[in-house]
Amino acid sequence: MKRTFGRVAILSILALAFLRGDERNDNGLLDFTVVAVDDRGQPVNDLASGEFQVIDAGKRRQIAFFRHNDDKLRQTPALAPNEFSNRSDVTVPHVTLVLFDLLNERFTTRAVTANQLIHDLEPVESAGSLYLYLLTLDGRTFAVHGLTGPEGETREQPAVPWTRGIKPLLDGALQEVLRMKPVDIAEDVNVRVQVTLNALDAIALQLSMFPGRKNVVWVTNGVPLILGPHRSDTGDYIDFTPQLRQLADVFDRYETAIYPVQQIMLGSPDSLGGGDGMESRATLDELAGLTGGRPSSSKDIGAAVRQAVTDVRTSYQLGYYAPAGNWDGKFHKLRITCTRKGVRIQARSGYYAWQEPPGARAQRAIEAAASTGFDAAEIGIRGTVTQYPRNGRQVHIVWRIDGNDVVLARDGDKYSGHLRLAVIEYQPDGRIVSSGTVPIDIHYSAAERDDSYKAGIGFTKDVTLEKDVSRLRFIVFDRGSNNIGSLTIPVGRTAQR
Repeated sequence: MKRTFGRVAILSILALAFLRGDERNDNGLLDFTVVAVDDRGQPVNDLASGEFQVIDAGKRRQIAFFRHNDDKLRQTPALAPNEFSNRSDVTVPHVTLVLFDLLNERFTTRAVTANQLIHDLEPVESAGSLYLYLLTLDGRTFAVHGLTGPEGETREQPAVPWTRGIKPLLDGALQEVLRMKPVDIAEDVNVRVQVTLNALDAIALQLSMFPGRKNVVWVTNGVPLILGPHRSDTGDYIDFTPQLRQLADVFDRYETAIYPVQQIMLGSPDSLGGGDGMESRATLDELAGLTGGRPSSSKDIGAAVRQAVTDVRTSYQLGYYAPAGNWDGKFHKLRITCTRKGVRIQARSGYYAWQEPPGARAQRAIEAAASTGFDAAEIGIRGTVTQYPRNGRQVHIVWRIDGNDVVLARDGDKYSGHLRLAVIEYQPDGRIVSSGTVPIDIHYSAAERDDSYKAGIGFTKDVTLEKDVSRLRFIVFDRGSNNIGSLTIPVGRTAQR
């Protein structure tokens, strides 16, 4: 059943499906990405596991997993013939996306905000991992400088920062989106909030194509958390807290934090306590806290962008096993501190202890990854698909998952990882055929864990394809970190076995 790659066993998926012995709740291991900064707001890069303290429900928890993530993306090894990877030489390690929210900005502040964006972004030198989008009046996201190029590939880094030409780029984008006849969304606050949250959800999903931590600088007037009866179409109070919690869960899954910048003009109804502005401030600050971002402390877009770019350069992952009694469907406050003097920790303010059936979170993430037109690169994958000559529909698949991108937590004298895998077949007509989700629990010695960091975690599978399959996509979900990776290989470009 085993093949060897270096010192790491490449195991049959079908065999591993029967090796799983860990039936703990999917939420048993909690994993958080945190940022450590000094009193000048600069990242601290040399902290050790023992310098962190995690307080959950008033009690200190033992850290079972610790990793320092720096701003250097590990180089993808040279690919063998007919081998594919979901990471390329132009993949950037961390991303900061600026979202100029026209939908929730007042007409009177749009021009001021646009001018401030131009003023603050034009001098930015390191703009290779900085992107700019508009949230339009009809709830779409419009790329000013997008995450991908015209062919859908990750953008190559230009010799001159794109921000040098931001004024014509932004002016042209605004002219294009504002000349379109807007759908009547802005006037209905209930619809506007729902559309906004959906747009943020879609942005978080698209950011999954990049590894590491991602930050979204959301330039907005904001949205209210609760609507009173005089502003809802039913005459009832409407509380958006459940939707906000779900959005925070999505951002956590894709390792993305929100840095809101609220734009309110002095003398406007919002600044005087009317309108949406003051009540929206609480929503923005809560969303920042839930995702590990920074609250909206000022209208300074440039300062927020600089801080977001700084914060993605280095971070730490901490994981611990929460008590079984914690999963009560309530919000649990979390406090992460550092024992080193002068170090401030920026982390999520807590988590919602959802009671879910085993596998539900993994299934949602895999379904989302299967529906996108791009590969997720939070977990690095490389692989081959080899056709059997006697039966072209039968293929032999080999994948290797980057062990550095999954959580292998200390569990007694072993290091345990909990992966969920799926193989997706795509028909030319858009129909999708899924293998179903296969749970795989790994229990490594320290030496095996170290080998997985160097050579990867390997899997093989023989598949008899449906007729006319054009593409295969391998998807892996890491239950420990909630990260996801996928690799798509065109069937017509496979080798023969």
